[in-house]
Amino acid sequence: SNFRDQWIGPASPFVTGTVSFDTKVMQNKTPNMPENNYIGIGGMLMFDRAMSGIVKSTYGSLNLSYNIKISETDYYTERLGIGFGAIYGRKDMDFSRVDFEEQFTGFGFNRNLPTGETALSNMKPYVSASAGLTYSATTEKTNFDVGVAAFHLNKPRQTFLKDDQEFLAIRKVAHANFETFINERTVFNTNAIYQFQKEANYLSVGAAMGYYVGNTAESMVTAGLWYWSKNAVIPYVGFTYKDLQVGISYDIITSKLNQA
Repeated sequence: SNFRDQWIGPASPFVTGTVSFDTKVMQNKTPNMPENNYIGIGGMLMFDRAMSGIVKSTYGSLNLSYNIKISETDYYTERLGIGFGAIYGRKDMDFSRVDFEEQFTGFGFNRNLPTGETALSNMKPYVSASAGLTYSATTEKTNFDVGVAAFHLNKPRQTFLKDDQEFLAIRKVAHANFETFINERTVFNTNAIYQFQKEANYLSVGAAMGYYVGNTAESMVTAGLWYWSKNAVIPYVGFTYKDLQVGISYDIITSKLNQA
């Protein structure tokens, strides 16, 4: 689960929350399924509030995957995974809390005046399809994986203006991750993700070092640094104890957004 409350900035902050779950199913229980292959199933619920709650979004997703072992030696194991997903989305806007140009009187906005818009309405819920592919190679001390995915493959319609030309463009994603033990106490991890959708694109790349503290391998302190293309540098510190991990990161803005 994750909850984010964006800090005060040039506009009203976003408030976003998610909860998700995924697991392996049918592992070594299906007669026709090769050994060490498995099916994965997962789901996520998400809400988003923008403009002080004027715009509210809710999403629910269900994902299915099939993971197969493609080769195995005494030194490494290679696996390939393919996944499909469906996302149910809904957005609502409280038009009574929004000011329009036609409502400007010269001394402020009068929301009792006509908006000048003839086609405003809350959008209908939509379903979006997605798919992805991952490859991984694992040794006793090292793990590498790389993947690609595409979202909104069916280009669902999304508009508050009843405009048939407004739809969600396909979002394409590529990501890679590499982690290895440098020695018995030190772990190195580096990863990157690149996304693009229409004219927008996003790159995040960085690395972190983890160090086991104490006489047992139960506690680890981690420090890392990430770069968000053309926008920010993001330091991170964290602490892990057994299966629990906590951390904090901070976006140091390097773009013109910092002036706001």
